[in-house]
Amino acid sequence: MENAYDLPIVEAALAYARAGWPVFPLHNKKPYENISPGVKSHGYKDATTDEEPIREWWTYHPGATIGLATGSVSGVIVLDIDPPEGYYNLKQLQTTYSPLPDTRRSRTGNKGLHYFFEYPNDGNTYKNAVGLGCLEGVDIRATGGYVVLPPSKLYGRLAYIWGNPQTPIAPLPVWLSALMTSERQQRELTPQTLRFARNPGEKWLQQAIARAKEGNRNDIGFWLACQLRDDRISELQARSIILTYANLAPEGREQYTSKEAIASVRSAYSTPPRERAKPR
Repeated sequence: MENAYDLPIVEAALAYARAGWPVFPLHNKKPYENISPGVKSHGYKDATTDEEPIREWWTYHPGATIGLATGSVSGVIVLDIDPPEGYYNLKQLQTTYSPLPDTRRSRTGNKGLHYFFEYPNDGNTYKNAVGLGCLEGVDIRATGGYVVLPPSKLYGRLAYIWGNPQTPIAPLPVWLSALMTSERQQRELTPQTLRFARNPGEKWLQQAIARAKEGNRNDIGFWLACQLRDDRISELQARSIILTYANLAPEGREQYTSKEAIASVRSAYSTPPRERAKPR
């Protein structure tokens, strides 16, 4: 697996599979609608270590990039750092807690970073986290998520590259595990507390979560940002609310990132609030 960068893309996918990492094909970081003739794609749920479908997929999609299903299925959790905000925010997290241990990492096609960690065998379920610590550009890809692996090329030209392929994958840092667990617990409590919320921002959050489904999460996120803007909720508070939405919206084949969520807030708040007509 360490020399996957030197292999043709299908051979690299097979090398990962032989090492125990379940893979599936992607197009520009997104799952295909159909992964082979007559077979509809289910995204990361299709990931496998079986060589026969892998060969078939890359025969049907020879230019596909390699997706790795993260979480319990692969035994890997990935800290996904999206530039430029993610670099600064990762430094802030390490200053607050402690430096990350040396572990395997890759550079993404858009010059971000993926830090690979062992999925803890502690009986807990670790899921994706969008905007860890309410920080833009700091996402977690765990159970229910995926990342792109080297030697994939984004848009056919922006390469994913291993930074230190010989370095073993380190255990998940205790502080990172604790932060993920506490934030997940808070998110799971949010729907119960929404019933008693008096903050108009919470009202719009509740409606957005109810309306969100696979394929419209980004659109509903922008709608939510516009409602928060029109209620003259501060942009800082809106960022926190929309990251909560991003974590509670239903998961789909495609991933929703903190950068996309915050971009919706920036776009909405770049125009002045609209006056709502008073009810008659």
